[in-house]
Amino acid sequence: MKHEKGSEIASLIREINATLNAQLREAFKENNLTPPQMMIMFMLSEEKKLKVSEISTKMNLANSTVSGIIDRLEKLGYVQRVRSEVDRRVVHVEPSKQAEELHKLFHDTVTQFLGTIVEDATDKQITEVMTGLNTLQKLLNREKQKD
Repeated sequence: MKHEKGSEIASLIREINATLNAQLREAFKENNLTPPQMMIMFMLSEEKKLKVSEISTKMNLANSTVSGIIDRLEKLGYVQRVRSEVDRRVVHVEPSKQAEELHKLFHDTVTQFLGTIVEDATDKQITEVMTGLNTLQKLLNREKQKD
């Protein structure tokens, strides 16, 4: 019975993820950014600089995949690769000045987008969503701690 619920949860997460990605892709189509590119930009806005391997780990993607995404972001002028002065073999990815403007746009758009989603929801519905998401996060963190 619990395995079936696990499968249902996985299916719901995939559906929610696909819906959010499609709607965010639409919101950012004028910037030519894909959801994975937006995720990297969000991470860099938080961390300021990360190695490709760190981004790969956080996104659960291969280094080569992340490197390709970063190549495209670099061509768009949103990130730059910077070699470490301590160890020249280490390369960090940092947001460019242009990325600061993008981050503000991203933050405002996502906040507005999520605000419109809950706009017509009742207080009870919002509380139920928050409770469910918090419960899921706690369950996931508990599983992560077992590893």
